[in-house]
Amino acid sequence: MGTASHVTVPGSWGPEGVSLADAQSCVQCTNTVETVDTCDHLQFNSSYSVCYCVHLSTLALVMQVSTSLPANAVIQKIDIILVAVGLIFLSLALLTFAVCRRNLKVTNTALINLCINLLLAQLLYLLTQSFLPYIKPHQVVCAMLAGVLQFLFLCSFVWMLTQAVLLFTQVWNLTKIRSKQEGLKKKWLVLVGYVIPLVVVGVSAGVFPDGYGSDICWLKTDRTFLWSFLGPVCFILAVNVILLISMLVIIIYTLKGMKSEILRIKLTERDQQLFISVILKTIIQFFILGCPWVLGFFTEGSKVLQIIFLVLNSQQGTFIFIIHCALNQEFPAVTARPNTSGTIVVQAMVV
Repeated sequence: MGTASHVTVPGSWGPEGVSLADAQSCVQCTNTVETVDTCDHLQFNSSYSVCYCVHLSTLALVMQVSTSLPANAVIQKIDIILVAVGLIFLSLALLTFAVCRRNLKVTNTALINLCINLLLAQLLYLLTQSFLPYIKPHQVVCAMLAGVLQFLFLCSFVWMLTQAVLLFTQVWNLTKIRSKQEGLKKKWLVLVGYVIPLVVVGVSAGVFPDGYGSDICWLKTDRTFLWSFLGPVCFILAVNVILLISMLVIIIYTLKGMKSEILRIKLTERDQQLFISVILKTIIQFFILGCPWVLGFFTEGSKVLQIIFLVLNSQQGTFIFIIHCALNQEFPAVTARPNTSGTIVVQAMVV
């Protein structure tokens, strides 16, 4: 992924840091480093050369205040591979939900819509950056794609928040959401999940319509316009972290409250394994609900953080598929009661 620029070079050195080493070679100079593999010839003759240079970028740019990143072809390839893998698992998760739709709970509404929006957002971003040389000359198309991307990513984060709220409610009540409430709740969830992002994008476009269509067909940094996206995202991530910490505290407190009962009732090895699974799945929700996206603010200039960001956030679909589909385990909010055989029954709620 990357930004593109067309430069006509009349002599040995040209504008925008592009040099002509010979009649058939273009060199891009970025931060005093010359790279040849990111520049190609469009046309040339004895008097001038037209160079096409790509300024590499990754998914991390979505969360960065500045759009300037050092070009790195290796990270770009890692980015493409990881996003592609994540898209595959998002598709598999949606397919699993579709096949098992008869057993869907209301909380799966948030998961399904989260998968749909993440799939569309990352797929559109991948395609936009891959075909950027053909899209960038059409500024209107570039701006429209930026607006659609902002909407899809905002929808994804709103559905992460919705999922976090639903999980916290389940953990707090230590009970399943009644099927009688499913129809009404589902309608409200869908309304909130799409109306709020639509309002944000609409207001942003109305206040500053020229803020769409940067060099990578994303939001421009002019007049801090990028914060029309980063502001809501930061708020959602902060709330999600608070809710996840609260859920973990409630679960640990619940398990400790069972201590006296466990001392009187024989705890089987299966029960012990389930307790461990409960805690681990709660921690994994940290990744599913998008908390690692905050790393995007710190990736500029750090290749290690860029790779960590890409691994964690491109694989949200992988985490969702493993936890909610492949393992098919119930959510780690526990209640315990002794059964007739004298063992502890741990009941978890499906996410």
